[in-house]
Amino acid sequence: MLNFKKIKGNFIHKTAVINWKKIKIGKGNIIGPYVVIGNSAQWPKKKSFGLIYIGNNNTFNEFCNIHLPTSLTKKTYIGNNNYFMNSTTIDHDCYIEDNVTLSSNVLLGGNVYIMNGSNLGIRTIVHQNQLIGSYSLIGMGSIIVKKNIIQPGYIYYGRPIKRSKINKIGLKKNKIDNKTLAKEKKRFITIKNNRY
Repeated sequence: MLNFKKIKGNFIHKTAVINWKKIKIGKGNIIGPYVVIGNSAQWPKKKSFGLIYIGNNNTFNEFCNIHLPTSLTKKTYIGNNNYFMNSTTIDHDCYIEDNVTLSSNVLLGGNVYIMNGSNLGIRTIVHQNQLIGSYSLIGMGSIIVKKNIIQPGYIYYGRPIKRSKINKIGLKKNKIDNKTLAKEKKRFITIKNNRY
């Protein structure tokens, strides 16, 4: 790949800016042009505190930004097999599980939690402290405000978003049956009840 170097088992573009002292990273990740990982938390009243954790086989396309956490959770976390398109912003203390897609220009406020298999469309904006249920599909240009509840397995869209219907294609693609979806809904409630 042009202008990429293999560093610690990952392919990293020469223009990427990475705060290596504040990151723990797995292998097989692709970090593209002008990606910034480990800049200060974007919260004027809180100092950066903690580390960024990145698992395996994630793709960060050009101009992605991942910010350091604060004392709120001490961890900005990205799991495995996630795909982040260009110009996505992952703010302080966010937690992203596995197999998540963030399309171009998605903005996550601080302390957003995204569960497995979710897909956020182009230019989606997510209010801080939100929880996105697993295998949900968010339509492009949507705004997720503080009062929205994004349950697993549904399609949402709008400004602010509204629930549309079951995400049949996403559930089928991920081989999620009714029993598994019911477990994810229970897990959603547990995570929600333990949030700040």
